[in-house]
Amino acid sequence: MINQQPKEKKIMFKNLSPEQLEAILDALPIEFIFIDEQERLWYGNKGEKRSRPMSPELIGKDIRGCHQPETLPMVEKFVDNLKSGKKEEEEFWLIFPDRKILNRFLPVRNKEGKYLGMIEYLFDFKAVEAMAEAKKNAPKRYYSAADAPAEAKKDGH
Repeated sequence: MINQQPKEKKIMFKNLSPEQLEAILDALPIEFIFIDEQERLWYGNKGEKRSRPMSPELIGKDIRGCHQPETLPMVEKFVDNLKSGKKEEEEFWLIFPDRKILNRFLPVRNKEGKYLGMIEYLFDFKAVEAMAEAKKNAPKRYYSAADAPAEAKKDGH
């Protein structure tokens, strides 16, 4: 039997420059921020393109300073639930006359399960609906013959 040494685990982020990583995160079709285990805001993608612009002065600040006083009990509950593991997600809706945004919070844990912080992300359903309408004629790939229309079955799609 050949002595097989375990392969060294590669950390993909080490292969990326900070500029590449930031560009990748900004290219994602969602806005998100990272809050560490001490409830300090350390990162927000998309910068000036955010639906709710984030001031650079907020970096490193306690998230309680980013919220209106009446929302603090909800923020505290979300932090406690995610940090303790009581919940694996928290969410609420932001409803505007022209937008419908789902605001979600997910815990970030290392491989051993230690809480490292949380990600808060915003998913704009009006923007997704508009994109779906604009792209309705894009090519489609069917994974089930039952779902494919008759003309796609003839073409082998």
